[in-house]
Amino acid sequence: MKNNLKNGYILFLLFFISKTVFGQTDSLAIEKLRTESGVDPTRVNSRVGYSILYFDKADNASSISNKFNIVLGVNRWSFSIKPEIMTLHNGISGTGFETSFSDVKFSILNAFYVKGKNSVAGSVEFNLPFGKQGFGSQYFSATPAITYSYTINTTLFLAIQPQYSFAIAKDAIYPNLSFLTNRVFIAKFTNSGMFYVFEPRTIIDFENKNFDLILSPIIGKSLGAGFNLIGLMEIPTKKSTIDGRGILYQIGFNKNF
Repeated sequence: MKNNLKNGYILFLLFFISKTVFGQTDSLAIEKLRTESGVDPTRVNSRVGYSILYFDKADNASSISNKFNIVLGVNRWSFSIKPEIMTLHNGISGTGFETSFSDVKFSILNAFYVKGKNSVAGSVEFNLPFGKQGFGSQYFSATPAITYSYTINTTLFLAIQPQYSFAIAKDAIYPNLSFLTNRVFIAKFTNSGMFYVFEPRTIIDFENKNFDLILSPIIGKSLGAGFNLIGLMEIPTKKSTIDGRGILYQIGFNKNF
């Protein structure tokens, strides 16, 4: 009887230890996926990436962007540069596509508070107007932002990121730039390496007194060795935005170091 109890106790102890170890291993894998996915701005890592963006506009017009992203993570600091090559079609039959360099974006981020379930990062992104008219914004602008991220559980987090865009320098013929963008996103990560994100985004244009709501579903997959494949859509809810900006379809990958 004593031997049976002893054996049962040993089996229970081994089972408990194995569950604890595997649970910790799963948690570490999920946290690594969260960091390498690039979804959570409060998780800093070095990576390179490439994405192709297709904007489907009204009247047969469209634009295709080739966007490159180089990120250097140092402790809780992150520095990134995003050059872009853009191809445009104005929708007029027989005119074909035109291609040129677009603007370059440079950003600095600091995840200054990461403790328990709460994380906060501050950042600023500068838009450098390298693109010629029709391919670039023609604004030297800045977009400061603050991101608050709350870990609901090991596989699920919610983040809020308000950001404000304004012009530092521009040609006098262009109107002032004054945008407030509020991003809210909830992300789910799985042990299989899949991750799913839903992001509703509001954009308030103070200069033109305009309001937009854009809905963005995102899906990604870890391929191993630091590679991730990511696809997303951005769906405006206003017809005027769909006609002018278009619905965005994007697919790309990143490689973490």
